[in-house]
Amino acid sequence: MSVVRATAPPSNVRATARNAAEAAWSRRHEPRAQWLAALTIAFVAACAAFGHVVEDYLTGDPIVRWDVDFARWLHEHSSPILVDIFKVLTLAGNAIVLALLTLVAVALLARRRAFEQALLVVVVAVGIELLNAGLKLLFHRPRPELAFVHLDTYSFPSGHAATAVVLYGALAILLAERASSRLRAAGWLAGAAMLALAIGTSRVLLNVHFVSDVAAGFAAGLAWLCCCAIVRDVLRGQASAGLEAHS
Repeated sequence: MSVVRATAPPSNVRATARNAAEAAWSRRHEPRAQWLAALTIAFVAACAAFGHVVEDYLTGDPIVRWDVDFARWLHEHSSPILVDIFKVLTLAGNAIVLALLTLVAVALLARRRAFEQALLVVVVAVGIELLNAGLKLLFHRPRPELAFVHLDTYSFPSGHAATAVVLYGALAILLAERASSRLRAAGWLAGAAMLALAIGTSRVLLNVHFVSDVAAGFAAGLAWLCCCAIVRDVLRGQASAGLEAHS
C-alpha cells in the first residue's frame, strides 16, 4: 500500500511567497508602518546622542570645559528679571507639577475607559523617574557652583528635561492620535517639543544644569518615550492581528 504525499506545486509556493512580499512592501506606505519607522529612527538617534554626550563627559571632552565656562558667563550676565521669568517657566517641568498632570491625565483617560492610553502615561512617567534617578547616581556629576537655585541632587542628566520630553511627548502622541488631520497632529507634537525645549533652556539659564546635562536629558527622555511607544504599537498590532485571525 503506497502513501501519496500531497505537496503544493512549486509554482504555487512561489506565487504565495511573491504575494506575501508584495503585501509587506505595500504596507510600508501605511500610516502605522510609517509611524513605527519614525519612532525607530528617533529611538536610535536618541540613544546615539545620549551615548555621545556620555562619552564626552567621561573623557573630559572640551564640551565639558565649555559647560563650566558658559555657566560662569551666564551667572555674570543674567538679570534678576530674567531669572524670575525662568523660575516660573521651569515650574512646568517640576516633579510635583508633572505628577499632578500625570494623575489628572490618567484619571481622565480611565474615565473614558481608555485604559491602554492611561497605562502608557503611567509607564512612561514612572519609568523615566526611575531611569533618571539611576543615571544621576551612576554619573554623580555635581551641580554648577554658581546656580541661582540651590539643589542637593546630582546634575547629569537633567530630570526636568527628560521628564518634560517624556510626559508632554506622551500626551502629545495621544492627542495626535485623536487629531482630525496630520497637520493638527504635527501641531501637538511640535508644541510638546517646544515646551520641553523651553523647560530645558530654563534649567541652563538658571544655572542649575550644564548644557550637556540638558542635552543628555532630552536624549534619554526621547529614547524612553520612543521605546514605550514602539512596544505599545507592536503589542497593539499583534492584538489586532489576533482578533482578525479569530474573526
